Amino acid sequence: MLAVLALLITILTGTIPIASGASPISDLSYYAVYDPRTNCGVMEIRARINLEDLAYIEIPLNLFSEEAQLNLVNYTSSGDLLVLGVEENEKRVVALVYGTGELELLLYACDLLEELGVGAYSLEVSTEGLSSIALNVSVVLVFVGNYSVYVEAVKLEWSESKLDNFTLISFKGFGLARAALISSIELEEISPETSPEISLEHPQREVQWSVVGVVVGFIVVIGAVAAYFLVTRRRGGLVVERVDYLSDSGYRAIIRVLGDSGNKGLLQSEIVSKTGLSKSSVSRKLRRLEEEGLVTIKRSGKYNYVYLTEKGLKAYKKIVEEAAS
Repeated sequence: MLAVLALLITILTGTIPIASGASPISDLSYYAVYDPRTNCGVMEIRARINLEDLAYIEIPLNLFSEEAQLNLVNYTSSGDLLVLGVEENEKRVVALVYGTGELELLLYACDLLEELGVGAYSLEVSTEGLSSIALNVSVVLVFVGNYSVYVEAVKLEWSESKLDNFTLISFKGFGLARAALISSIELEEISPETSPEISLEHPQREVQWSVVGVVVGFIVVIGAVAAYFLVTRRRGGLVVERVDYLSDSGYRAIIRVLGDSGNKGLLQSEIVSKTGLSKSSVSRKLRRLEEEGLVTIKRSGKYNYVYLTEKGLKAYKKIVEEAAS
């Protein structure tokens, strides 16, 4: 009873602090089941909390790319944890809690992946900023479908496994990672009489492929991965297709809003809002425009700003002139 009265007095006097000092969360885990084809899924976040006083807990949602959308659907708690309120606010969830137990958040997730091509996707994960609020962090992503996975990680432990029609990638610790997912290709069975079988060792299993299948699959996978890392490491060095910005309304709209802004630089989310295009469409078109040398993307803090290049400004003037004629 006295504890409840103390809580009420704390709330009424407005002296509720943000949890600080020693990490208020012992274990923080992000678990998602996700379909790359629709670029949507669901995510559950579990936070093991131990607080002796009533305080606000902040759980970041910006672990993925800037375009990722995570929207809170519901929450529950277990143990002796008292939850007085939960609110989603600017890429984070803020909860007013007290006691010991587990807070469980259910979120709708979209645009965690960037499409690189047919059946090829990229993923970014950053847990660097979580070391101040949690002692242990894990991220588990279960993708619908069979994918070959390629990861570059800094300070993050990672593992990959497959089960039936699912591909699972796990990350632990505090750091950065970039991954490529390439859809597995099912090839027609070749008669044993015409083609001998060979085996390739895999960390989780042994896969039997025909000689022809190995060669074709190897070329497809290596080509897709090489394209991915060329694009991410050396922007503009790989031209996937020529951009016909004069005939495509989507390209024209993006160039137009960038030029109309005075070329002060826009966030991708601002371009989405101003053009009315979908996030995935803007992401793909910006990548093509960058490869063509029409836009450049500059990082400022944790945000990426898009600018027209000199070539892009010429395209903008041409589009404006055509609109006026």
